Amino acid sequence: MKNLLYAAAVLLTLAACKDKKAIAEAEPVAKPAPAPTTVAMQTPEQAFKDSIVIEFEKSPCFGRCPVYKVKVYGSGFALYEGINFTEKMGMYTTKFTKQEIDEIVKIAEAISYDSLKDEYDDKNVMDLPSTYSAVRIDGKLKRIKARMDVPLALKNFNENLSVTLLEKKWVEYSEY
Repeated sequence: MKNLLYAAAVLLTLAACKDKKAIAEAEPVAKPAPAPTTVAMQTPEQAFKDSIVIEFEKSPCFGRCPVYKVKVYGSGFALYEGINFTEKMGMYTTKFTKQEIDEIVKIAEAISYDSLKDEYDDKNVMDLPSTYSAVRIDGKLKRIKARMDVPLALKNFNENLSVTLLEKKWVEYSEY
């Protein structure tokens, strides 16, 4: 009985070696690509490749100032990111009509937005939030930081823009 088991084990070993030799002589099989060590995530901005027409951002202060960002693209696609002390926290999207975008740009042109300074600030004052706005006029995106000594026309423009942007019906962006 022992001899029979021994013979069976030898035969199985030889058969296994023969199969390995046949596999080794066969055509090479492409190795699968290694798994990535990082995960690439496509943001809505990357997925939607058109130019920003309007941008608006409120920065933090030492208190409970709302912190959020809004980007409106030429197609009307808009992205809102609520960061802190806002009614809507996280990512939201909506759609602006061409007429809504054109109206905002016309108002910016009426106050000569593109000829205003890039920054209104006093670096010695610490606890004031900044308002960043940007509008694309004649193909060029003009961005302004407004914090201190802001001209009345720009201050009113930013306040009205904030209301216009936040009044839209924003839908939570579910892929984030």
